[in-house]
Amino acid sequence: MFVRKAGPADASGIARVHVESWRTTYRGIVPNSVLDNLSVEKRENHWKQDLRQGKSRTFVAETSGGEIVGFACGGPERTKAYGYDGELYAIYLLQKCQRKGLGSRLFRAAAQELATDGFRTLLVWVLADNPSRRFYEALGGEKVAEKPVTIGEATLREIAYGWKDIGALVDPE
Repeated sequence: MFVRKAGPADASGIARVHVESWRTTYRGIVPNSVLDNLSVEKRENHWKQDLRQGKSRTFVAETSGGEIVGFACGGPERTKAYGYDGELYAIYLLQKCQRKGLGSRLFRAAAQELATDGFRTLLVWVLADNPSRRFYEALGGEKVAEKPVTIGEATLREIAYGWKDIGALVDPE
């Protein structure tokens, strides 16, 4: 498996991973009605537009056979409220590809691109009930903030993890 920068032709694969990952990761956390109504086609349209416009820096994890099994994307921090200039917007892997080092590779690729573009710090939001949030702690993320978020009819809690030096993610030594 390898990690590479995504292009518009990757929209379909990214959308499939996005929807499948939400359904496996958030089942029992996010209301079933939200998960059951996710649409690969709608996500694909979103990703086509995003990738054409270059709104975010997006990377995919791909098998040697060309199957996209994960992605990560980031860009400028959206709120300007926490003192961080970069943000990881999303990182998802198919369940069968988790815990194999691909998440770290995707995360570091996005961080490297952001650092190259002049970002110095990084923030990521994760649902508090998502057991994968330990991933960010293992990468040295420090809890910065918490806030409520409404998804469907549920009010959930999000935690922000931050890194004051994006360079530490790029070259951890």
